[in-house]
Amino acid sequence: MLLSGNFTLETLRLRLGMPAPEDLPFIFSASRYPGFTDGMLWYPPENMEELEEPLQRAISAWERGEAYAFTIADKHTSDFYGRISIRPTSEAGGWNIGFWTHPDHQGKGIMSEAVGAVIEFGFTQLQAREIEACHAIWNKASERVLQKNGMRLVRYIEKGFKKHGKWVDENLLAISREEWEGRQA
Repeated sequence: MLLSGNFTLETLRLRLGMPAPEDLPFIFSASRYPGFTDGMLWYPPENMEELEEPLQRAISAWERGEAYAFTIADKHTSDFYGRISIRPTSEAGGWNIGFWTHPDHQGKGIMSEAVGAVIEFGFTQLQAREIEACHAIWNKASERVLQKNGMRLVRYIEKGFKKHGKWVDENLLAISREEWEGRQA
């Protein structure tokens, strides 16, 4: 599905839109918090210039209709809150989401709201059959966000990904189209 660069998702408090160069200072500042990227596949950049290539990859994937990374911002003030993405899995009709919230804005329900919007987008616009997400086993905040949005535990992954030379255990959660539709009724 091809979306224009000005396509947005809106919730009660949030606007989710295509990433832009203006996001980079906020991403960089989030990455300065110790341990911020420990549950993610990426490492903190040494400088802001290291964020330019991932930004261009996200924009290119969006423009080709392959995956969608959304900047999460306040609907009224445009304050930057975080990032969420949805990309296809190897399973037909399967999509995966990943997300993070800037540490200055964690614990305010922002990501629960954004995940709900992206799940709806996945089922209504991308015609997803199932949407999944993984979280580091110790990341209980991400687990709660996924559970609040109807995701159920699919399986424990003992060696999810390697970080700092050590394996990070993960849980895989998912919601099917039927489960999501049942929650909408």
